[in-house]
Amino acid sequence: MDHPAPTPGVYDIPAAKYHADPVPGGSLSSTGARRLLPPSCPALFRWKRDHPEPPKDVFDLGTAAHSLVLGAGSELAVVDADNWKTNKAKEAMACARSEGRVPLLRADHLRVQAMAAALRQHPIASALFSDGKAEQTLVWQDEPTGVWCRAMLDWLPNRQPGKRLIVSDFKTAASAAPSA
Repeated sequence: MDHPAPTPGVYDIPAAKYHADPVPGGSLSSTGARRLLPPSCPALFRWKRDHPEPPKDVFDLGTAAHSLVLGAGSELAVVDADNWKTNKAKEAMACARSEGRVPLLRADHLRVQAMAAALRQHPIASALFSDGKAEQTLVWQDEPTGVWCRAMLDWLPNRQPGKRLIVSDFKTAASAAPSA
């Protein structure tokens, strides 16, 4: 979808294009819609839209995990450093970002590889992310308001006649404990 007249449908577009809003005239993303509802508010929605968050290690880790688990997304740039404190590591990070790649420290790359391996080894989780397409964008127009909307699904499974469609969402977290 390269800015044609909006048509409801499923599109395979890069995440950067999705976040830049591929719908001419603009559309409401699923994240934006959640920011309009309590406990958030329209003022916070507007502020976040006008002030995008800068890159963060935790975002990079999630993006990298998505790339390895889903097999789609940003290219990774593994930096051979223990932390981002040295000038060499900071330069490598800046270079990766300027090239549109996700910078990851060596240890974090090992962590996301372990996440992807754990998902592939789990019988239910691996089945949820098979036979389909990664990072598919849905575009539709809300009938009562006329507002164009969009959402990016982590994984859109292929439809199987007679079976329920389960759309999975991959998340990273500090802990998988139910209490957390």
